[in-house]
Amino acid sequence: MATIQFFGGVGVIGSSKIVIEQDGWRVLLDFGLEFNPGGGLYRQGIVPRLSHALSDRLRTGDAPWLSHIYDPDLAKGVDELKVGNDHKTAVFITHAHLDHIGLTGYIDPHIPIWASPDTIEIMRAAREAGEAFEGHWPSLRPLEAEKPLNFGPFTVTRYDVDHDIIGASGYSVATNSGLVAFTGDIRLHGRHPEKSLGFAHKVEGCTALVIEGTTLSFGFKDPIRTEYEVDQDFSKILKNTPGLVLLTVYPRNLERIQAFIKIAQAHHRDILWSEPTAAFLQAMGLDVRAFSEELLPDITKNPEHYVLQLIPSDWPLMLDLPLGPGSVFVHANGAPLGTFDPLWPVLQDWLRYVHTSFWSIGTGGHASPDGLRELLEIIHPKVVFPLHSQEPDRLWPPPGTKRWLPERGRIYDLDSI
Repeated sequence: MATIQFFGGVGVIGSSKIVIEQDGWRVLLDFGLEFNPGGGLYRQGIVPRLSHALSDRLRTGDAPWLSHIYDPDLAKGVDELKVGNDHKTAVFITHAHLDHIGLTGYIDPHIPIWASPDTIEIMRAAREAGEAFEGHWPSLRPLEAEKPLNFGPFTVTRYDVDHDIIGASGYSVATNSGLVAFTGDIRLHGRHPEKSLGFAHKVEGCTALVIEGTTLSFGFKDPIRTEYEVDQDFSKILKNTPGLVLLTVYPRNLERIQAFIKIAQAHHRDILWSEPTAAFLQAMGLDVRAFSEELLPDITKNPEHYVLQLIPSDWPLMLDLPLGPGSVFVHANGAPLGTFDPLWPVLQDWLRYVHTSFWSIGTGGHASPDGLRELLEIIHPKVVFPLHSQEPDRLWPPPGTKRWLPERGRIYDLDSI
């Protein structure tokens, strides 16, 4: 008998943590932190104590009380929990966003953690660029797409899907109770819809499907913008803006960044990156230049030749820049991430102060409600579990598919489906 449990992503966006168990063996799919910049106990600079970080995460409910998963060296204050490797557990990561990998640093280093080669490359570059990570940096093992891996009684297969980060993956886990599929974060409006559709066809007719439902949370309305429309909008802004262009974009959205670099070059502009972003992009092999104060005189003299990417800690730099009615701030899904982010009104205050207009041109990494419906109609599982959503009850399956709303920690018997 195989079972499935959910320890994250239940009624919230992010923090996906799924456990599939059979005959004492376990497969974990993702091990992330909840994404909630405006809530939770750890915000506004409050973080777990360095010496008790795992204990703090467990006691506040961010990390699940699972035996034989955590590193004994990090288990101070959790004597009641069995830690260390039981040699019957493996972890599979869908992609390198913190709401899917944020707790992997607490995993016992002897437990295998599998991911796509691109996910591993992003993690390597992030570490090289000096990014902080809770616990230790996880040691990931590469798993090629559509190359089945046998682990105990399971056969696990990774598939490429499209998201707003390279290396995004979906998974299938073959059990003696049927096939379980997990979309990870997925979309159909990006640069590679064929990847997501290919995954859907590969797991068609599975016993259980765990599907993300991020856009169900926002009263989302179709049609959704494509990445190509984002590129076109960026090009139009550069063409029609006589002065300096400011930019925020998520650093790990490498395909968008590479597209923006080419578009800027076509408009005879050079994108200057914040130091942390430049360090990461350079570690990923991109030839980019970081902003420095030595460039200010030329930026002031020739603002029409530059795009400047800013992170929130850079915003006071606006006081030294040649900004005004001829300039624009372009929001392309960088920080702050949306109106729910406490920094959103702060950014608007800064832009008003420096008399700079604001344009939002981004598109998300998550399938629209219509996209989710299309995926469900292709896969047509016996039962669907909507996860990674504040309103999972808004997902309506096609005829012949049952919908089960996950409950945190509840054991679901796959034989009963």
